[in-house]
Amino acid sequence: MACCDKRKPVLAGVVILVTVAFVASLMKTPEPKTAQAANNPQTQPSSNQVNGVGTLEAKEVITISPKNASTIGTVYADEGDHVAKGARLAQMELSELSGTKTQNSAIVEKSRAQMAAQKATIEDMKAKKVLADATLARYKNLSKGGFVTQAELDTVQASAKSANAALISAQEALKLSEHEIQRAVGSLDSVNATIRDYSLRSPIDGIILSREAEAGSTIAAGTPVFKIANPKSVWVRAYIDERQSAGLKVGQAAIVTLRSTGDQKYPGIVRRIGVVSDRITEERVVYITLDTPPEPLYLGEQAEVQITLTHD
Repeated sequence: MACCDKRKPVLAGVVILVTVAFVASLMKTPEPKTAQAANNPQTQPSSNQVNGVGTLEAKEVITISPKNASTIGTVYADEGDHVAKGARLAQMELSELSGTKTQNSAIVEKSRAQMAAQKATIEDMKAKKVLADATLARYKNLSKGGFVTQAELDTVQASAKSANAALISAQEALKLSEHEIQRAVGSLDSVNATIRDYSLRSPIDGIILSREAEAGSTIAAGTPVFKIANPKSVWVRAYIDERQSAGLKVGQAAIVTLRSTGDQKYPGIVRRIGVVSDRITEERVVYITLDTPPEPLYLGEQAEVQITLTHD
């Protein structure tokens, strides 16, 4: 019994030591994984590179809208189509414009015909004036020799004056006709310009991003019907953590990978660095143009970027 009493303090001490060791192991703070990753050079990008994510966008996007309220008659293009500059995308209904054009065209043709007739009349008047002036000169010579009476000379003089007055009148009428033709042509040109406005055409070589209306739709002036992007203006709008953005500069080389093309790399250049950061995500916006834009083009696609920093 005495032996057992001596072992009790020893066992109690062992239990206390084991308990202390166990509690100490629980209280020990493990090294964070992020810190381990930061200390592992294989998991970190090079110190002269920064990474970010973003989307594929187009710098130049144009909205095509009619200048006048009208109804869409025919649609010639759809979303995803590649269109050339000047290509007709849609034709608005002309309503009464076709009749107005026909009427103005008829006025122009009539005025031109009248002017042609007046020019012929003027040529005839010129010939008559020349004859009247020659006759008057001859009668004046005859009058000096007493071969014609004064009454006959007066009659010839009156005929010469009448021929000259008729020529002047015809010339003035021709000027009025010329002004009338200019007015008629101006009205016709105005109608033709309005008709051209009713034809929606592409101002650039581009790709149609969206078609906002269908044939038969009545739309107001300025309402978007098409949106067209210039494929040559494609760039990536990327977001870089502010903590990595100190060394960013325009002109630095970048590599872009798109979600749809896997490991394919697209070389690019930093073209713009936003002057306003995102206040919520604390990221800076960087715009990167690609040396060779992807084909086919899908704007809004997710992209990853890696920018090589250069130091002066």
